[in-house]
Amino acid sequence: MSNFAQLEINERNRWVYFNKYRWVAHAAYWIWVLIISTIMPAKGPITFSLIFNHFFLSNIMIATFFYLYCLYFIPYFFKRNKNLQFWLLMLVSLLGISALDVFFGRAFVHLTDPVPMDTDKSFSKVYIGNLASYLLNFLFFSIMLFFMEKNEENSTLLELEKEKREIEQVKLDLLKGNINPEFLMRSLHQLKESAKIPEETTPEAILTFSDLLRYRLYRGRQLYSPLKEELSAFQSFLHFIGLDHLHHQLHIKLAIQGDENNKYITPLAIVNLLEPFCKIMHHQAVALSIIILIEANELHLEMEYGSTSTPQLLADLEVYRDNYSQLYGNVIKIHYQEDEKEQSFFVRLSLPIVDQPVMMEV
Repeated sequence: MSNFAQLEINERNRWVYFNKYRWVAHAAYWIWVLIISTIMPAKGPITFSLIFNHFFLSNIMIATFFYLYCLYFIPYFFKRNKNLQFWLLMLVSLLGISALDVFFGRAFVHLTDPVPMDTDKSFSKVYIGNLASYLLNFLFFSIMLFFMEKNEENSTLLELEKEKREIEQVKLDLLKGNINPEFLMRSLHQLKESAKIPEETTPEAILTFSDLLRYRLYRGRQLYSPLKEELSAFQSFLHFIGLDHLHHQLHIKLAIQGDENNKYITPLAIVNLLEPFCKIMHHQAVALSIIILIEANELHLEMEYGSTSTPQLLADLEVYRDNYSQLYGNVIKIHYQEDEKEQSFFVRLSLPIVDQPVMMEV
């Protein structure tokens, strides 16, 4: 997997100077070379032969050097911190390709404009001229790539910010849809069985359950939810559990203290905490006492479960802790412990309350 990721990074780095319309800068550069070095100095008519010899064949070697530099040397050596190999390859390529350009020019390039140009120069003079031309053009070419690199850095930062927001959205979606499948199936089975009998509470149970799902879908799409709505959804959840006379032996008592108006908390933090207790099949009546204390800047919740914990309950509470820790860090504190002497299980939750929420839709 790591090798695949490295190959993908190398491939993206290799073409970094050509993607997202950066090829336009390369096209503009060579058009500029064509105008400055071929068209403007031309004394005769602009013919195909003149373009082919004075521009295409004359620049093929320097173009080879440029694109070895930006397609291989930079992504495979410079960006992988192989600086010694990078500069050695650059030096060898600069000196070697400049020399090859002299032989290539004498063998294949026919400079006519329209009178044949003077080619009676020694190898050293032509080589020094080529080397100086390479260095000047390389300086200009490198400046162009530098600005592309800076633009790429800015684009990368924007992409990282976008990806960070998308990750937060995915995390929120996971919490939003974090209704336990087993609990969901049992709840739907409860509604189906009560509709068969039929029971008088069936319509009320269907409406209550649909309200819970609606709240999860809509309020779960935001970073914060009105405390009043969260508590209302929580009470609807308790009411739905109480309507299941056939399966649930969980008897819940709820006490709320404090002012819930104009306060906001993490969505589903209370509702999701109740689900693990509803998954447990109780063969006899079990009490679950819940006390919620609302302070100015913090909400405290205490649960006393009148039975010992199960491995699945502990695992679900760990999942709950991990989910909210990933989203909100350590601002949400949850602690649970067993009281073997009293045959009970305690859960304590603390989470911050805000007055001016950031309502980020996902």
